[in-house]
This record gives sequence, C-alpha cells and structure tokens, in this order.
Amino acid sequence: MKLGLSIPLYNEADLVTEVVAAIHAELLQAGIEATLVLVNNGSTDDTGSIIDELAAAEQIEAVHLRENEGYGGGILAGIAHLERAGLPEIVGWCWGDGQVSAGVLPRLVTALRDGADLAKTVRSERCDGPARLLITTAYAAIMRLAGLRDGDVNGCPKLMTRAAFEAIQPSSTDWFLDAETVIKAERMGLKIAQESVIMRARDAGRSKVRLRTLGEFALNIGRWKLGRTLQP
Repeated sequence: MKLGLSIPLYNEADLVTEVVAAIHAELLQAGIEATLVLVNNGSTDDTGSIIDELAAAEQIEAVHLRENEGYGGGILAGIAHLERAGLPEIVGWCWGDGQVSAGVLPRLVTALRDGADLAKTVRSERCDGPARLLITTAYAAIMRLAGLRDGDVNGCPKLMTRAAFEAIQPSSTDWFLDAETVIKAERMGLKIAQESVIMRARDAGRSKVRLRTLGEFALNIGRWKLGRTLQP
C-alpha cells in the first residue's frame, strides 16, 4: 500500500531539512513506499528554496503557494498534487515542525493495513508550552460538549485509506480540517485507530496556532451544530 503524505510548511526553514529526513528515514526503514509532498504555504523565509533542494531526491515533491492559504488549504494543495497522478492507497498529512516523532507513521500504516479506515495520533503527553496547551485544551473541551467522541481531534499525523478520503472529502482550509475529518469519519461509522504519542517542544521556529484560532473553531462548530456544513 503506497502512502501519499502532504506536509504543509510555513516559515520552517530552520526545521524542514531535519523533519523531512526523519520522515523519509522512518518510512524507508519500514519498507513503506511513499511520496512526500512538501507544501511551501506562502513562506517568507528560505523554506521554498530548501524544499526545492529536497525535492531533487526521489519520492519527494515540492508545491509552492504564492500566498498562505491556511493550515487546511496547504494540506489540501498537497493532496490535490497527489491526485493528479492518482491518489495512492493511503493518503494523509502530518505537521512539518517535528513535534511528533516520525516513528509513529509506520504504526499508523500498519493500522490501516489491519483494517482501519482512518489512523491518527492522540497526544498523551505535551511539552509545547502553556499557551498552546490552554488553546488546545479549550478546543478539546468544546468538541466534547459538541458531542464528538474523539478526545484529540487535532492529533497528527492523520492517515486514511483512499476510499475513506474520497468518502470524507475534507474541504476546510483553516484549522478545522482535522476536526472536519474526524467528525465525518464518526458520522459515517468508519473504523478509527489511534496511536499514543508525545508532543515535544519545538527545536526552532514558532507555533502557528494563536488565540484567534479558537474563534475559527467556535464558528465552525456552530455551523456544524446547525447542520449547514460537513454533509457526508
């Protein structure tokens, strides 16, 4: 089962080489055939030129967006790139900040091979600072109140079978993409597998999650509860 992985990158010049090397090494060691799509999401640093250099290697491809198209927009641009050659059997995304070990990817692929439709992580321990923890904890509480069963909808990487992706058809271009995917998967009764991970502190760069992100979450949750969006 071949894997297509979209990796959104915004001003990650200090991390991208190390992060991509770790992902590539883990997949190679596990014998997983994969295409990594590195999405330069409107970066203003050297991220774009670095990923062009990385894309000289086999199984690594670069996509450049002139302007930042949001977290979800960057991910979907990478998946759209994969679709041009036909989606592989497994498709998904992961962060480009190195805060979750790439070692979880083979475990997620194994879960899909064993029959799961969607495989994702759940962060059992976090070391990413009090501000990020506060935002994420508040968001998780809101999602539970809204009736979602998953305790960590934002846990990444997220991988799914091609059939699951085509059924879910995620479309959110903002931070709600992860929640949209899990909400639809739960509604459809898809089998979801989870792997526990530790979220480490960043080695460099800055988190792109801000307090205003909660406003985006609240708006999207309101739309979801009113039934105006997220139709399977």
